[in-house]
Amino acid sequence: MQSVDRTLDVLEALATRRSATGISELAQVVGLHVSTVHRLLATLVDRGYVRQDPESSKYHLGSRIFTLSSAADVHLDLRLVARPYLERMMRHSGETANLVAAGESEVIYLDQVASMHLVKMFTAPGMRVPFYCTGTGKAILAFKPANFVENALQGPFKRYTARTLTSRAAIEKELAGIRRLGYSVDNEEMEEGVRCLAVPIFDRRRNVIGALSVSGPTTRMTPDRVERLAPTARAIAEELSRQLGFEADSPIT
Repeated sequence: MQSVDRTLDVLEALATRRSATGISELAQVVGLHVSTVHRLLATLVDRGYVRQDPESSKYHLGSRIFTLSSAADVHLDLRLVARPYLERMMRHSGETANLVAAGESEVIYLDQVASMHLVKMFTAPGMRVPFYCTGTGKAILAFKPANFVENALQGPFKRYTARTLTSRAAIEKELAGIRRLGYSVDNEEMEEGVRCLAVPIFDRRRNVIGALSVSGPTTRMTPDRVERLAPTARAIAEELSRQLGFEADSPIT
C-alpha cells in the first residue's frame, strides 16, 4: 500500500508541473529519497504513464495517462456525481434544485430535487430550454468560448414574458455581469412569477458543462434572498466542479 501511495504522489506531482521535471526536484516535492523516486519512475516509464525526455532526462506525464482520463470521461455519470450537491442546494434554499447540461443550442434538464413547498416549479428531467432566457442557460453561456456564444446568439429571440431579453446587446451585457458575479439570475424571463438562481459547473478541462439552479416563486425568491443564497450556491457548484477534476489557478469569476 505504501508503494501505491508513493506512486500516486509522484503522478499527482507531475500533473501539477507546467513543464518536465528533474528527478531531484520531484523527490523534493513528494518528500522521498531520490533513489525511491527513481525506482517508481522506472516502473511508470515502462508502463507508459510517464515519459522521460531523452535530451534533458526530465520527466512528464505519458500518453497512457490520457487514455485513462478519456475512459473516465466516458464512464462518468454527471447525474450520479452531482446528486448529493443537488440535494444540498435544495436543503440550503428550500426551493426546487435542478441539474442541467449544455447542449449545442439549448440546455437539457438532467435531474431535480423538488421543494417541499406546496407551491413549486414544475420542470422535469428531459426538458430542453433556451440559453438566453434561463438562469442555467445564461450561467453556462457566460463561460462558453466566443465561437459558441456567437452561434448561440444568432437569434431570433422569442419573447416568453415581458422581461425576456430579446436584444443581443442586452444579453451580452447580462453575460458580462454573470462572469463578474459567478452566478446568474432568471428574473421572470422564461416564466412569469418565477425567479431562478444558477451557478456553472466546470470539468477537468476547465470547460463549463452544465449548471445547478434553484428556482421558486418570486414571492419567496426575492432579489435580496437570491443575493443571500448566491455565495453558498457558488461554493456547492465549485465543490462539484472539483469533484469532476476541475482545478482553477484562480477562482473563475
